[in-house]
Amino acid sequence: MTSFSRERPRGRPTVVNPAAKSRTRILMVDDNLPFLGLYSESLRDAGYEVLTAIDGPQALRLVRSEVPDLVILDVVLPGLSGVEVCRKIRADPDLRNVFVVLISGHAVSAEQTVDGLAIGADEYLFKPLSLSEFKARIRTLIRLTETAAALRASEQHYRGLVEVLPDAVALINPRFQVAGANERAAAMLGYDAVDELLGKNAIELVHTKDRDRFRADVAALKGTVANAEYVLLRKDGKGIPVEMNLAVSKTPSDARFGWITVAREVTERKRVEEELRRLPRRISEAQEAERSRVSQELHDGVNQVIASAAMRLRRVQEMISTQNPAASELISRSHKLLVQALEENRRIARNLRPTDLDELGLGAACRHLCKELKTRTGLAVKCQFARFSKPPPPAVDLGLFRIVQEALNNVEKHARAKTIRLRMACDGQAITLNIQDDGRGFDPAALQKGEVERRGIGLSSLRERAAALGGTCDVKSQLGKGTSITVRVPLGKARRGKAKA
Repeated sequence: MTSFSRERPRGRPTVVNPAAKSRTRILMVDDNLPFLGLYSESLRDAGYEVLTAIDGPQALRLVRSEVPDLVILDVVLPGLSGVEVCRKIRADPDLRNVFVVLISGHAVSAEQTVDGLAIGADEYLFKPLSLSEFKARIRTLIRLTETAAALRASEQHYRGLVEVLPDAVALINPRFQVAGANERAAAMLGYDAVDELLGKNAIELVHTKDRDRFRADVAALKGTVANAEYVLLRKDGKGIPVEMNLAVSKTPSDARFGWITVAREVTERKRVEEELRRLPRRISEAQEAERSRVSQELHDGVNQVIASAAMRLRRVQEMISTQNPAASELISRSHKLLVQALEENRRIARNLRPTDLDELGLGAACRHLCKELKTRTGLAVKCQFARFSKPPPPAVDLGLFRIVQEALNNVEKHARAKTIRLRMACDGQAITLNIQDDGRGFDPAALQKGEVERRGIGLSSLRERAAALGGTCDVKSQLGKGTSITVRVPLGKARRGKAKA
């Protein structure tokens, strides 16, 4: 009789149970030939594919070449015991999914059973046992193998999904250790392989400034946290900003198994956001540079031409005043128009680049603005500016001056006010500017919907200027009750460099 066979002995009819799983492969190993023949035949009749062997070395070779789903090993075998065959199967990573059943009519003590299970057997059976019980036990084990295969397939499927994700995925156990991760997580943190990450303390992978917050967020987590931002530490110690989603991982019994983290690097997004934050300041700096250029050209060019023309007209008037009084009067009026044009140009030039701001400071420049507005419109303008113990940085001076200028311009054009109040104070930590009018006001909700378009553009400009200085701009208004604008600029965060003109 051959030691193993895939064929049924000749002369024996094949009876297949169509309800059984027909392609499950079982290797049965026993040196008791009658037992081997009878019990292997009963498995074939049940619809399984059965291989047989009569000693340990042959069984081991067959397991390695055929990789059956289930191996039934007699404990006592010639050449190599069933226990040793089981141990070698468990030591081979290529055979880790093979189920092993030890069966014995001699080694039946509790200690021997425990030893057999300890080396990796999935079941331990005792001889003698009836065919019906034997087949029932095997059916149970086959269901386990099928369940395990399904779980492995599911695990591989989800592992494949995790690996193709562009985000870093990691599993943190209750001791805050990294229990699993995908390749993206290793690459993002600068590690050559996932194995380098496993076992590391997850808290130590977070930047020191975010560790307490991260630990508290994870410990208090009950469901999920979306889009939390932290800075992680790469292997080389460099910080990397990430946006992280956190979720509790639970066992089937609803016990906390750990936490799942999904992190996406946001370095590029942060760079773009910073560029966008700087954009208003750069636009403002470009505007100031252009205003300074135009102001200089008005002063050095147009104003000089107007002044020269006015002087010549005055001389002509003097020459013909006695000869042609009518012409002299006309020239006098023309001279006055030129003088008015010269003053208007000077006013425009001052607004483009306020020399008062450079020479006298923020308070004096703002008072001059208010005086001009009062002269031009008849509005009652009341100013209250506290003295600064230390001059603000030039960029803050210029920024706040432009905010006052823009706000007064808005009031003149839109508010229909009678009185304007300006207050400016400094507490050493921040400068607070308040501009209040008693005009017609507006509905903030309508402003948000775009129904008050021009006013909205002006207020947006104020907010952008305040943000460029690291400050805030709060606008409160009510129909028929005027508008109040409060700007607060922290001196510690304000730009301290030289203001660009």
